[in-house]
Amino acid sequence: MLAISNMESIISKMEIPVRYHTVIPYHIRVILLLLKDFSIVHTITSLGKEVGMTRSGMWKVLKRLEPRKYIIMKATGKETSTTIQKLNFRNDLLDKYLILALSMETADYERWVFNFAPVKEHVSFFILYGSVLKSYVKAKDIDVIGIVRNRKGFKPLHESLDKIQKSESKRIHAINFTEAEFREELLKPNKALVEAVKKGIVLFRQENFMRFMKKLHGA
Repeated sequence: MLAISNMESIISKMEIPVRYHTVIPYHIRVILLLLKDFSIVHTITSLGKEVGMTRSGMWKVLKRLEPRKYIIMKATGKETSTTIQKLNFRNDLLDKYLILALSMETADYERWVFNFAPVKEHVSFFILYGSVLKSYVKAKDIDVIGIVRNRKGFKPLHESLDKIQKSESKRIHAINFTEAEFREELLKPNKALVEAVKKGIVLFRQENFMRFMKKLHGA
């Protein structure tokens, strides 16, 4: 039993993989950013800054996505930096592509998928965000957002989180909303939550998250 206890202690101190430890192609990262970051209209320049690419590099990525009709590029001026990019939600194949992209992003966080598995049956979708994505050791809390369809879902979600907390050495900081409440907060906009969506990882129900974000985009 002592050996098992020591091993659990060692595992609990291990670093969680840094974001994009798994090499996610730039075109996938761009698609994810356009889905999650609904609060602004992105240009080639702004997309490049977000994913760490030059304008010319970003142009090549976008030109790869455009023929597949995953995005719509609209020029608002003579300079390429004023070309705005939007997801083409009229393309039925985009839904499957977005779900695949979200699943790829989650792949580096299997530990948290396992640890929070009990909440899956109670949520519309579930987001892990904050400093724990970069370093478990340095993080003070484990920040999560749980979204339920209606207020009846809060009680079983809270009970599941309480049980999970007993096996976690760090405090779970959970913010839970109904879908309607979360939508309202994002549209205010609640900047902290907008940022959490933008940079967080959807651990469960990626398809529901994708549909929720489509509605925020007005699709």
